[in-house]
Amino acid sequence: MIVFFLFYVFIIPICMLLHEIGHGLGIVLFSKSPAHIYLGNHSEENKENFKIGRFHFHIHWSYFGFCRWPSRLTKGQKFAAMAGGPLMSLFLVILFFLLLQEVPQGELYRLIQGIVIFNAMNFLVTAIPMTYPRWLGSYAGHPSDGLQLLRLFREK
Repeated sequence: MIVFFLFYVFIIPICMLLHEIGHGLGIVLFSKSPAHIYLGNHSEENKENFKIGRFHFHIHWSYFGFCRWPSRLTKGQKFAAMAGGPLMSLFLVILFFLLLQEVPQGELYRLIQGIVIFNAMNFLVTAIPMTYPRWLGSYAGHPSDGLQLLRLFREK
C-alpha cells in the first residue's frame, strides 16, 4: 500500500519533471537560451519557483509537464531540445533496470519495477509520432515529441 502511495504521489511527478529537465538539458547544452521547466500548466498562474543557472522551474505538483524555450533556436538546437525528454526517459529506464538487478524481491523491488515500466511507457508515448488524443487531458491536441522531431526532420 505504501509503495502504491509513493509511486503515485512522488514517483510519477518526479519522473515527469526529469523528462522535462531532459528537454531543458538539450537547450542549455546546445544553446545560450534559458529553459523554462513546467510541472503542471504552462500558464501565468504557474509562476517561477526557483532558478538554477539557465533552468527556470515553474512547479505545481502535477502528473504532466512542459518545457518552453525561445523560438530563435537553430534546427539542430531544436532537435536537441525535443529529443532530450524522451532520451531522459530512456536513460531512466536503463538506470532503474540496472538497479533492479541489484535489489532483492520485495516492496523496493516492486517500486523500482514500477519506475522502469512508467518510464518505458513515457518514452514510448512521447517518442512515437502522434497528436495526443482528447482523453489525454492537458496534452490533448498537442504533438508528441516524436511528431515534433519528425516535422523538424522534414523541414527544409
